Amino acid sequence: MRRISFPARLDLAYQVMRGIGMREAVLIALAVGQAIWLVFVVEALPFVTRVTLAVLLAIALIALATIPIRGYKMEHYLLIVLRGLIRPKVYLHQTARAAPIEVAEQPVAAPPPSPSPPDFRPLGDQAVGEWAAPSVLVVMLLFLGLMALSAVLMYLASGGQLPGLRELRAAAPAGGGW
Repeated sequence: MRRISFPARLDLAYQVMRGIGMREAVLIALAVGQAIWLVFVVEALPFVTRVTLAVLLAIALIALATIPIRGYKMEHYLLIVLRGLIRPKVYLHQTARAAPIEVAEQPVAAPPPSPSPPDFRPLGDQAVGEWAAPSVLVVMLLFLGLMALSAVLMYLASGGQLPGLRELRAAAPAGGGW
């Protein structure tokens, strides 16, 4: 059997052209569009200033679209930096090993011994949406009660005769060999 390994980050984004995804295509189109708009539409600035500004903005947008920072796209990297600024700088480390118990200098009164916990939790001690284990005796009594109720209903539905008795009488010999 041949072993296949995948890289840690597999990029399966839709690609418009070879190596250019939808995000890059939109940013490049935005760079071209703003350059055309600045050069040909805006007439408030001198022509040289408009061309310089258009070229600088186009270079910035194309760099944003194509150059990764530390292996991440620009918006992903900005999210990582923002998360780093927002999250706490100090974390509490808890090891899996038991920590040494510190002994207090003053003796602490021992709590009264509690009774052993039951096999199931009573209804008042359960959280919302948690199933409480039923008593086995109650379940058995409910089952026997449902069986007795179904037997009574079958007796009443058959017209006061025991179920199956009519079929036995029909199959019995006429001479009363019972």
